[in-house]
Formats: sequence, structure tokens, C-alpha cells
Amino acid sequence: MFYIIFVEPESSGNIGSVARVMKNFGFYDLILVNPVDIDEEAYKLAVHAEDILKSAKIVRTLEDALTFVDVSVATSANTSGGVLRNYTPVESLAKKIPSEFRIGIVLGRESSGLRNEEVEMCDTMTTIPTDKGYPTMNVSHALSIILYEIFKSKCSIKTNPLEGKEIIEKDLLIEDFKKILAHVEEREYRRDNALTVFKHVLTRGFNTYREVYTLKGIFRRIVLKLEDEL
Repeated sequence: MFYIIFVEPESSGNIGSVARVMKNFGFYDLILVNPVDIDEEAYKLAVHAEDILKSAKIVRTLEDALTFVDVSVATSANTSGGVLRNYTPVESLAKKIPSEFRIGIVLGRESSGLRNEEVEMCDTMTTIPTDKGYPTMNVSHALSIILYEIFKSKCSIKTNPLEGKEIIEKDLLIEDFKKILAHVEEREYRRDNALTVFKHVLTRGFNTYREVYTLKGIFRRIVLKLEDEL
């Protein structure tokens, strides 16, 4: 599941345009961080995406918004300045993150984008290659490219056996980790915390299919060993 997180939008019209782009590519979950009022202009530009505006979650801070997702992807026109921790090409987002994860695509302010500390709060970062003479894109235009790449990748996963198999193995790896936690940790909140951390580690590693397959075999043997000891 993908969430679109729009940080402090400055124009009601851009909120509507973002909703329309989301509807174009089949995305419906919008989170607005400290937005301007959603007025008539937003609904006018949303066209047939009024339902997305009506169901949008409104929160006070980016930190609040990130509680809704397992993995967050900062978007920026700038890949310099020392804030780049873990860059992911936009065309690889859907392929590299397991389908079980709730993924947040974080958009910045129209005038200034995301602050460095907000980028640092996210798990990874992506950008859209543009001409150096004018690298900054309109927020809804940038989102349309990002969602197109995700939409295209999701479709290819259904027909590409290698990519589909990689996603399945990651999901099975997570299931085995859950079984291991059930054996070694009695406290539910500790199990939940460990599972969240494991998902983040798995995502940040952007593992190959072979690596995931190897880990899956090891985890399976651990599960069988623990079950034999009961």
C-alpha cells in the first residue's frame, strides 16, 4: 500500500492536482501535513478525485504522518548537500520494497521542498532527473512521474517471473521472522518493534533475489529447529 504524504502544501489547487494524479494511477491514500484549507479550488482541480480529498488524513507534523507507514521515501530535486543517506532510483521503488510494506511517498512544499532534517527522517530518497538549468518541477507533475514508474513496475511484477519471485520470497522471509519472534520473545510490543526494525533493515538493504533466498533458507532452518525443541 502506498501513501502520498504532502508536507505543508501552500496552495489548495496543488492539493487538488495531487489528488487527481493519484486517481489517474490508482492511488487513494493521501496524508496532508499542516496544509492550507482545502477549499473550492482544490475540488475544482481534483476533477474526479474528490473522494481522495474527502478521505485525506490531516496531521500536524511529518513525524505524525510517518506513523502510518513502514517505509518512507523522500522526494527532492537536490541530491547534494550531505543529506543523501540512501538513494533509490524512482524506477526501482516498487521493485525493491516488499508488497507487505506500507510505503509513504513524501512530497515537499511547493516553494522550498523538504528540509534537510525532514529528508533525514525518511528511510530513503528519490529524485527525478531533469535539466540542470531548471531542475525543480511542479509538485503534481513530479508526482505523476513517480506514480507512473510505480504503476508500471507493479504491472511488470505481474508478468516478470524474476521480480515476482523476489517479492514473494521477501514476504515469506518476513513470515518466518514472525515465527522466530513468537518462539524467542513473549512480549507482544517487543515482537512488534523487532518486526518493524527487520522490515526497515530489509528495505534499506535492497537485497537481490539470491540474498533473500539464502536468508529464507537459514530462517526456515531456524524455525524448524525451534519447533523441534518444543
